[in-house]
Amino acid sequence: MADRMVVGRIRSPYGVQGWVWMDSFTDDPASVFEWTPWVLTRPADRVSGRPAIERIETAPEVWKLRDKGYVVRLVGFPDRTSIESLVNCLIEVDKSHLPRLSDDEFYWRDLEGCRVETLSKEVLGVVKTVMPTGANDVLVVRGDAESIDRNERLIPFISQTVLDVNLAERLIRVDWDPEF
Repeated sequence: MADRMVVGRIRSPYGVQGWVWMDSFTDDPASVFEWTPWVLTRPADRVSGRPAIERIETAPEVWKLRDKGYVVRLVGFPDRTSIESLVNCLIEVDKSHLPRLSDDEFYWRDLEGCRVETLSKEVLGVVKTVMPTGANDVLVVRGDAESIDRNERLIPFISQTVLDVNLAERLIRVDWDPEF
């Protein structure tokens, strides 16, 4: 998946002619229909009994916006029976579909896994996820064997706190008190 990113999820069948409800995880939900091909993946689910799907390549044939979200018909899945096997699949597309960002903007997925260190070079841990709060995004940083402790810290992703993001080195420098 290194060259792909998750942009949505197949939810459940809609009707009998191969339509399926889907979720888009993008700011512009309809943009996922322009990004093809779609690669569908799913880990095995012991609760539902659904087997893992390593890779199914398809594309949206036609889609519609409904009151409760989007429905889509996928190439190669002409009926309800065929589409039922895809429930809970993640929709992945090539990263090249992402818009270019300015130098001070970052995709969350690129921040995840970066080491976080203070001005005095104390390692606080690794970014596990980025959390939206409305006012600003927050880095969820979890300590590990190489950090000063195993604590989890919530660090606001704002210019006063985050001084430098070096994606090449996978390093984020912050002005943050480790005791906080």
